Parts: sequence; C-alpha cells; structure tokens
Amino acid sequence: MAKKIMLESRSEASFFTIAGVSCHLKDYRLSFMLNQKLHAGFRKMDDLPGNYSLYFFVDEECRNPYYLISNRNEEKILFPELKQTDFILLVEGPFKKIQFNRLLSSIKAIPNVLTAFEIKPESLKNFPGFLADLEIHFMNIKKESKSNSGLVKK
Repeated sequence: MAKKIMLESRSEASFFTIAGVSCHLKDYRLSFMLNQKLHAGFRKMDDLPGNYSLYFFVDEECRNPYYLISNRNEEKILFPELKQTDFILLVEGPFKKIQFNRLLSSIKAIPNVLTAFEIKPESLKNFPGFLADLEIHFMNIKKESKSNSGLVKK
C-alpha cells in the first residue's frame, strides 16, 4: 500500500493574523503613514488581479511578512463580508496577541483612520482561495523579476 505524505502548507488561514482598516486615505497615503507610525518599509507591488492594490513589508526582527491590500476597486469589493473595510492587513506567521493589540492601537492613531479591528480568517468565505491567489501572484512577480534581470539596460 502506498504511503501518503502530507505537506504543511504555509498558506493556511490559521497561519495569518488579519486586521481590517476603515479610513478615508488613499492606498499610497496609508502605506506612507504605516511606514512612519510602525517604522515599517511597505513597498508597492504589482496590483492583485482585479486591480486591488498591494503593499508588502517584511519585519526583519520578527521575520513576519505584512501584506496591505485594498478591499475595493472602482467596481467590486474583494471580501463582500467586509463592506465597511477599506484595507486588509495580513500578518503572516506567529504573532502574539499583545503585538497585535499594539499594532491595532498604532493604526488607530493615524489621522483619518476611522477604525482598525481584528478579522477572524474563518469569517471570510473565500480566504483559502484568496491565499492561493496571493501566493501565485508573488510567484509570478518573482518569475518576472528573474526574467527581467537578464535584460541589458542601456
């Protein structure tokens, strides 16, 4: 009988801490304010399919990747369950509750941020599918950057 080998997936919902942010700021302005308030380094990445903006930052001290994603574009909402939420902040990896509470407090202190709150991954219907799409998006970005690195600049 063949053995089944189970691989641990990094893109499981339980591996993420999620915050929702409601504010009147544009994506680039919120990322700038987060960089100042959190001493972070969010960088703009290629938009997710459907024109949802994406910013990325890795906390070198804790080794946690952060993803700032717009929840809406001109026509649609990425997570319809979160109609009042403008941005989703995903923190990948282990993240203590006290760290998360400090993060939420810092976000709430940003001018024009109405609120920041915790989102349970199980409350989002399509979250596992979204994580798979996010992983594919980053693989495509890496593939494009590798193929572009071979180009000669004039």
